[in-house]
Amino acid sequence: MDSIIAILSSEPFFYVALVAGIALLVYAGDWVVESSKRVAEYFNVSKLIIGVTIVSMGTSLPELCVSVSAALEGSANISIGNVVGSNIANVCLILGITAIIITLPIARSVIKRDLMILLAATLLFAFSLIDNEINMLEGIFMLLLMALYMYLTFNNAKKEAKAEDSETKPDRSHNIWISLLLVVLSCAGLIAGSELLVYGAKNIALSLGVSDRVIAVTVVAIGTSLPELTTSIIAAIKKELDISVGNIIGSNIFNICMIIGITSCITPLEAEPTILSFDVWFLLASLLLLGITIFPIKGKTEIVRIEGILLLLLYIGYYVAMGLTGQFASLG
Repeated sequence: MDSIIAILSSEPFFYVALVAGIALLVYAGDWVVESSKRVAEYFNVSKLIIGVTIVSMGTSLPELCVSVSAALEGSANISIGNVVGSNIANVCLILGITAIIITLPIARSVIKRDLMILLAATLLFAFSLIDNEINMLEGIFMLLLMALYMYLTFNNAKKEAKAEDSETKPDRSHNIWISLLLVVLSCAGLIAGSELLVYGAKNIALSLGVSDRVIAVTVVAIGTSLPELTTSIIAAIKKELDISVGNIIGSNIFNICMIIGITSCITPLEAEPTILSFDVWFLLASLLLLGITIFPIKGKTEIVRIEGILLLLLYIGYYVAMGLTGQFASLG
């Protein structure tokens, strides 16, 4: 037993965990997209709805696990930093890379409903951090906002179903229970892959002596965002673009409203002042840039390659700014 623990705690294993985690993420991400597509076809609902519900919640489970675990261990900076860093990565890194690969058309409902809810959730999150703490009452407000979002989403799904052409029939050629099981198993694979990657990357970062918050908004945030990155890129390659975009918007709403909401109801979250004075501003800037990129021009709403590059540059700028302000400095 001691020899096994020694192997798992060795630096070479950290790199093995990184590679294994990435491989598992790619494989599981492919199955998330394929099985979610089958569920959408079976129930004859839009893939956007599947993207903002089943896929976004499934791919956000790593953030939920990490944040709740960190909060219970008294590391609130990891809980909050993980959500902030993940949301910035989702918009700038994931949508940026995906839009560079392929132009992303944006449904009007995303602008009218999803983006507005995400903006409201982000502003509520920022307001809650004014006193550098998120308490139970603020967490309850976030959970209520999530409930409103889910109600609007499913209500819209019902309207879409009624408006569908009568010739459009559900595809019942696949066993729905097998498809749902594959969604669950592939999401579990995403979680396992991200856990392996975070384990390796976090331990390597810790050896460099950086702070909890810096680890949270960089290593942990990117690691727990890999399910979204994998799913979105694979969905884009397979031309399932509604799943790709819906996954990101839904994940960001879930991250703030559900993860911070649930975690702050378990225990009050005390935050490092830098999160509000630095990280939240980049989070708001990412939403502003996203809003600008999908603003309707000549009736079209889409994210094109140049806009994807701008989103990616903002993400790089986030890290550059952290470096210039000395936030990567070793604590040791």
